[in-house]
Amino acid sequence: MSHYSEDIAALKAEYEQKLAEKEAENARLRGVNKKAQERALEQAREYERYLNEYISVKLFKDNDRYRDDVYVAVNGQNCIIKRGEWVKVKRKFALVLDASEIQDMRTAEFIEREQKRFVEAN
Repeated sequence: MSHYSEDIAALKAEYEQKLAEKEAENARLRGVNKKAQERALEQAREYERYLNEYISVKLFKDNDRYRDDVYVAVNGQNCIIKRGEWVKVKRKFALVLDASEIQDMRTAEFIEREQKRFVEAN
């Protein structure tokens, strides 16, 4: 066998060794990724269970602006919540109501702040 053939054989062996190492690493990473995907899927399922738990809510009712029932929709699912009574709704609907109330408070604070700024400027 010539020196040239020995070099080619050595390079081939080195290449095959590196290829085997890369394949082993890829197999290991696929296993890690599969475990991570399974954990993420389980977390998503757990969060979905949490959002679909029933909780009790009671919406404020008066004889003016807050007298009608409230329609709430989340990702294509909806419900109507009766005002002035304790009702059980899925948590996801209650969270939307909470977010709406927070936004209403922020809006009221913004309006008050802007009115004050306007009065002070004039």
